[in-house]
Amino acid sequence: MADLLKKACKKGLPFKFIARGMSMSPFICDGDTIIIQPASQREAALGDIVAFICPENGTLIIHRIVNKTNDKFLLKGDNVFHYDGWVEKKNILGYANNTTCSQKKSPVIRTIVRHFFQVANKQKNNIAILSRYNITTIFCRILNKFYQK
Repeated sequence: MADLLKKACKKGLPFKFIARGMSMSPFICDGDTIIIQPASQREAALGDIVAFICPENGTLIIHRIVNKTNDKFLLKGDNVFHYDGWVEKKNILGYANNTTCSQKKSPVIRTIVRHFFQVANKQKNNIAILSRYNITTIFCRILNKFYQK
């Protein structure tokens, strides 16, 4: 998948695929369709959800920019406690600018909460701060405990 995304972004083409995992829940959930726009089309900003190649193991990851310096970005999933570390600009392939929810059936409350978070995601700086300090993670963990009952 990483190689296909690299090739598409290098040609300036968007890349569409199905997300796997819950590290970006509730913004992006397992089974959602994501469209990645090439990084060459704009500058990275705090709060952006980006596709990047993990320098340690070469895997493709979709996570949020929660802090930045000149050409490095601190990345983290909204639903995990650990950081991906500082990633260089050259390792960012593109931006998730469009997500379509999967057709999986969800409880009504989860659908409402997810919609709320997707609307809040328009305030990317605020969500980046909430994610950086694990507020989104704690909220998601509490919410998941609620759903398991």
